[in-house]
Amino acid sequence: MNPSATQSDNESAMSRPDPTRVRRLTPETCLVHLGTHGALHVTVRDERIYGGVYAAYAFPVAHPDGFIALIHSGGDGEEVEIGLIRDLSDFPDEQAELIRGALQRRYFVHTIRRIFDIHMEHGLVYMDVETDKGRVSFQMTWSTNRAIDYGRNGKVLIDLEENWYLIPNIKELSSQEQVRFRRYIYW
Repeated sequence: MNPSATQSDNESAMSRPDPTRVRRLTPETCLVHLGTHGALHVTVRDERIYGGVYAAYAFPVAHPDGFIALIHSGGDGEEVEIGLIRDLSDFPDEQAELIRGALQRRYFVHTIRRIFDIHMEHGLVYMDVETDKGRVSFQMTWSTNRAIDYGRNGKVLIDLEENWYLIPNIKELSSQEQVRFRRYIYW
């Protein structure tokens, strides 16, 4: 056995966060910044710099600005959770915007403004809607886990390709649109 290889393996394991614990990231413990090629980097105090970082929600609907995991994706395909940000407002604006940008790249959300048509065929709900990004048609499985509550009166719809469509408040749709929507999504 090569003693220098064992020492290197031990040092590498010690520089990684403990995967059995949740580590809370704060502005006092880490710095979020851009590194080479504009990639998101996180420098953890007294530990190391993590490059190739992406952000992921733990509770995207209930806490859109909190419970955000920062995850390092190594070149070998191995992913390491660096830690969890409890509240993004704790971070300086510049760092918070970098994290929001990473989330927007990962979660592409359309906000629905109008519903032109909604009908069901072969167990799928077909929707023709106006969004903040233009008119879109999509299909979703008719299932409770594809229409998730958003606040008290909203819904997040998830289509067949895992795209998200947000209706912030169903009561702000016209009465005809509400009737159309609730005919198919009534839970």
